[in-house]
Amino acid sequence: MRGLFEAAPREQARVLVVHHNVLRGDISRRMGLARWRQAQRRIVASGAEVVLCGHDHEEGAELLGGRVVVSTAGTLCRRTRGGRPSSFNFVTIEPTAVHITYFRWDVESRRFRASDTTAFARPGREAPAQQVQAAS
Repeated sequence: MRGLFEAAPREQARVLVVHHNVLRGDISRRMGLARWRQAQRRIVASGAEVVLCGHDHEEGAELLGGRVVVSTAGTLCRRTRGGRPSSFNFVTIEPTAVHITYFRWDVESRRFRASDTTAFARPGREAPAQQVQAAS
């Protein structure tokens, strides 16, 4: 994986997709991976910037190793945890940041609605210079 990420153009985001959750679920308190410590070290060493995962039926977003954004998707079925509504994550990757917006099922309107958004800086990416007009 590291070789693929290193060979990719610098401006492209390095996204790794796995089924099982790579961070402990807040509700289940379980790790989704066997040998999870080793897996986490390998993910960080791979050069991935963003990991998309699920399995635990609980939405979330955190940093792994202080630099890899982990977006853990909820579920689009009736098997939810902790009485939470069905949900999905919408991930936006910009040149200097990763934004994860949770969409949760609203029973009254019978549709998904955007709720909170979590934002993370992309390490090693400078914010683009903004042009400021001086007052005369």
